[in-house]
Amino acid sequence: MPNEAIFNQSSGPLYTEQVNTYISPAIDNSPEADAALAGLLFSAPFASTVTTAAPLVIQLSNPAGSGRTAYVSRVTGSSAASAVTLSLLRNATVTGATTAPVNFNFGSATASVMTVRTATAAPTGSPATLIALLLAPGPTIVDLNGRIIVPPGSSVTLTMTIASGSSAATGSINWWEA
Repeated sequence: MPNEAIFNQSSGPLYTEQVNTYISPAIDNSPEADAALAGLLFSAPFASTVTTAAPLVIQLSNPAGSGRTAYVSRVTGSSAASAVTLSLLRNATVTGATTAPVNFNFGSATASVMTVRTATAAPTGSPATLIALLLAPGPTIVDLNGRIIVPPGSSVTLTMTIASGSSAATGSINWWEA
């Protein structure tokens, strides 16, 4: 193992490598599983008919001063037709109904501090596009495993649009809070 550090750096993430799982078995857990156990894994699902004038929009917004950070775990999208585009936007402006996030730990009374908005009107402002995917009919799952971090005062928005016609569509954003 030349050129490999044997100690974790204090400025980097903790990493381990299991070398003998037969004699010393171990159980590794994902951050999502730990967050679910702690009652801090949430989801924001939404279903709508997508037309050229009415996209499906879900926004996860972290209010300034919330004291928590959201880590996007997974984004899902599904449509009944092809040529539907799924996009993730950073800091878009969304006007729509607020909905309560769903806690994945059914036994937890912990509520999310995030604000979730759903809409069927295109986002405005000057958002940055993080991801854009052209969907085939059926489900698409994008596992992000916390790679998109939403600090207080920021937001991430999922949009699903169609070039022509209309289609039934569903989408969701899953995240954990710390």
